Parts: sequence; structure tokens; C-alpha cells
Amino acid sequence: MKPSPEQLTRLKTYYEAKLFGEVEINAVKHKVQDGRGVFVLLDARPREAFLAGHIPGALSVPVDQTAEAVKRLAADRQYVTYCWSHT
Repeated sequence: MKPSPEQLTRLKTYYEAKLFGEVEINAVKHKVQDGRGVFVLLDARPREAFLAGHIPGALSVPVDQTAEAVKRLAADRQYVTYCWSHT
């Protein structure tokens, strides 16, 4: 079955965003490994997971505390958030 033009447009948009996201993730990973990151890493996992192990230099900001943390984070900094996913 041939996809409709609308389906093709949605697929194109999805894969462009996915590719962009993967490139960004790899860029962040390499900057962290090389010590060149000019951003602040935020670990969005539960505090227990953060304490068990995290990327050096990351700050713990569990998802349920994000709204409060945003009020205290400097607006002139770039932030990269990471977590885990079972999907």
C-alpha cells in the first residue's frame, strides 16, 4: 500500500526531527567527554538514581521538581537535560 501525501509529509517531519535530535545528542556526548561543554547538564531522573551514578558535573533536577528549579536557574545559560527511558 502506497502512503498518502499527508503520511509522507508526517514521516518526513518525524525523521528530520529524529535525525536532528540524534545529532544533537551525539554532539552533547562528545562535548561532555572532551570537557568542552558550555552548558549545564540536568539529570531529570529520581534523586536515588542520581545518587547511584550520574554524569560528572550534572545537577539533579528530578522531573517533579522542574517547575521550581526553572525559577532558580540562570536564564543566560544553556541547559541539557537527560534521563532514562524504558521505551
